[in-house]
Amino acid sequence: MNGIVTLDIGTTSLRATLHDEEGRALASDQRVNLPVYYPDGRVEQDAEAWEIHIPSILRGIAGKAGLSGVSIAGLSLTAQRSSVIPVDREGQALRPAIMWQDLRTKALCTELGRDDRLIFSTTGLRVGTVYSGIKMLWIRRNEPEVFARTYKMLGIHDFVLHMLTGRFVTDHTLASRTNLFDLEKLIWDAGLTATFGVGPGMLCDLVPPGSVVGGLLSGMARETGLPSGLPVISAGGDQQCAALGLGLFSQDRAITNTGTGSYLIGHSDRPLIDPEMRVSCNVSGLPGAYIVEAALPASGSVFRWFSELFSAGTNACEDDFDSLCAEAEASGPGAKGVLLIPHFNGSGTPLWDSDARGLFFNLSLSTTRGDMARAILEGIAFELGGSLGLLEELCGTVTSVSVSGGLTRAPLFNQIQADVFGKPTLRYPGAEATSLGAWMAGAVATGIAASYPAAFASATRAEGPVRFEPSSENRLRYRELRGRALAVYAALAAPEIRQLFAQAK
Repeated sequence: MNGIVTLDIGTTSLRATLHDEEGRALASDQRVNLPVYYPDGRVEQDAEAWEIHIPSILRGIAGKAGLSGVSIAGLSLTAQRSSVIPVDREGQALRPAIMWQDLRTKALCTELGRDDRLIFSTTGLRVGTVYSGIKMLWIRRNEPEVFARTYKMLGIHDFVLHMLTGRFVTDHTLASRTNLFDLEKLIWDAGLTATFGVGPGMLCDLVPPGSVVGGLLSGMARETGLPSGLPVISAGGDQQCAALGLGLFSQDRAITNTGTGSYLIGHSDRPLIDPEMRVSCNVSGLPGAYIVEAALPASGSVFRWFSELFSAGTNACEDDFDSLCAEAEASGPGAKGVLLIPHFNGSGTPLWDSDARGLFFNLSLSTTRGDMARAILEGIAFELGGSLGLLEELCGTVTSVSVSGGLTRAPLFNQIQADVFGKPTLRYPGAEATSLGAWMAGAVATGIAASYPAAFASATRAEGPVRFEPSSENRLRYRELRGRALAVYAALAAPEIRQLFAQAK
């Protein structure tokens, strides 16, 4: 039996999974790999963490493949997007990675804001702290000695591809998250690289997603137990792969993926530039297609933070997940009046307000842990629900939403999403849509599957999705509550209130 190993590099963990020819997960191994969050908004991670964890996790999967009698046909990589690691000619990191959530570039974003509309029209992205280009400019301005030694500016995906193959390469999905990439021409834009102060030679070679970018280096083969020369596939960015793994092939469907942040994604056959710059457009993992994407920077991370801070005597937040969700369910729709504004790392679509902050509102002495936990789930869903309306405005009517990510282990969260969206919500078994999307890319690249839709059909044939139908009563209630949440945000965004909190830092 032939199989594909997928490697999924997330923000807080990394996972390797062995899939068979039909996409079933035969074995999986995961490592927690947390970035460092500084009080001033910086978020960094030492690149050595990936150099340590990746050979170890692949070695374990290679051993399990041998025990299962599976012949590995390829290694398919997906990763988080828009972090930046400057490296030398050997691919060695010159400083810790500046992670995608990092906020140190806010002043630079304001400076480049004068060109925001022009940049958006080319790249499908506003100038923002999330994207790679502004981080590269920050390094040039603030760490000139690092910049002078830099041979390439890499994302984490690119860094790992170089570890595995020795090539400095990235695919169009990752490139479309930099503010430096022309969506129409699928090339690095010379004008934008000049604007962000990046020489074109400092960027990776470009390939389409799903490409075999090289063979596994002999040294990495010895470290991992995988075959030397094994085809290494660039499957695409993590959200693009999640969209593949949930079967997003047409405009009448949408997906949500809730990990550290949340993303609501729709399909387009062409670059779709929102004239009001509310949602982003990126290259899809599906060849020849694009995704329209709305983002919430902090969501699952908020639930994890809450669980760690208010755990009910458990030793680990994972152990507390089920009990916390049970308490949230007992609270009932509306969380007894408690509202959460989930802007713990700024707001995303459509406000793009990096100064926004999180808030629990309407607490009293009768408020329970379950009320607050439910308010988190509802607050995340309210943000996604507003983005769904924008998506339908641009792409057309959505008939169902497929959901994935860690929080969708809770049926309650899936039902809340259905009620807020007013659409049937589908949750496929396993919930690891990102790894499944990476398998699909690997299966097509190695000839195991004839096409992406064929690969998806194969992987979902045995067991269909669990379907959550919306409650019209809850839909009306949630619409009212979302209006209240928007009013609270607007009050907090008043300049005099922002100034008070700025003085308190």
